[in-house]
Amino acid sequence: MKTGIVENLTQQSIINVDGTPDENYALRILQAYRENCNCKFATGTNGECDNPLLITMNEHQDQRAELLNKAISKLIAI
Repeated sequence: MKTGIVENLTQQSIINVDGTPDENYALRILQAYRENCNCKFATGTNGECDNPLLITMNEHQDQRAELLNKAISKLIAI
């Protein structure tokens, strides 16, 4: 079984989002989820991926990132 490699993993777990009940709470949650979308799975140390399942998972990460970017932009505009 191959192990997925996540490069430049710097974000904290989502459970560590600042829970201060203020006007930016929802924004912090969305931003935490968005940061997690930067994680990509690879099958080698060079960052390449040839596993069809992992390729699909990476594509879904990109799709989630796009949707979260739109939501964050709309929330910031309020």
